[in-house]
Amino acid sequence: KVRPVIDHVLDLSETVPYIRGTAAQASGRTGAGVKVAVLDSGIDYTHRNLGGAGTAAAYEAAYGANNDDPKNKTRDGLFPTAKVVGGYDFVGEKWPTFGPEELDDDPIDFQGHGTHVADIIAGKSVDGTHKGVAPDASLYAVRVCSAVATSCSGVALLALLIGRPTLRL
Repeated sequence: KVRPVIDHVLDLSETVPYIRGTAAQASGRTGAGVKVAVLDSGIDYTHRNLGGAGTAAAYEAAYGANNDDPKNKTRDGLFPTAKVVGGYDFVGEKWPTFGPEELDDDPIDFQGHGTHVADIIAGKSVDGTHKGVAPDASLYAVRVCSAVATSCSGVALLALLIGRPTLRL
């Protein structure tokens, strides 16, 4: 058969009902009291759907100007937030392409994938038109995937599993 190739759009208004998330929310299960650890490239806790300001200035205050900026290695009073309540960076800003793994307290996302995943799980727009599967859940940003490559660290995953360093939950 010959079939047309069609484009697809990332759209939670279709995805959440497809996996029955809307039905769960309608029955009162919204994730309230649930803690979800997102093991990925971190979370941009300044994102508007994750309780942040959603501005470039807010992101720059948290991440800084580049991957050498000390802002992306410390909490600076900006993290944790009401939605992203904890987390840890197990790989740093340069691994594996530009340097070794460097552990730090700030799991801010540079690459974007972890933020996208977090939004699917528990994002909620200010006007309520956009909701993730569990919009009232609390998130933990656990950065085990690179900011500069598509790699995720097996060593970081093992360190997380054995509790070294201890994840601040």
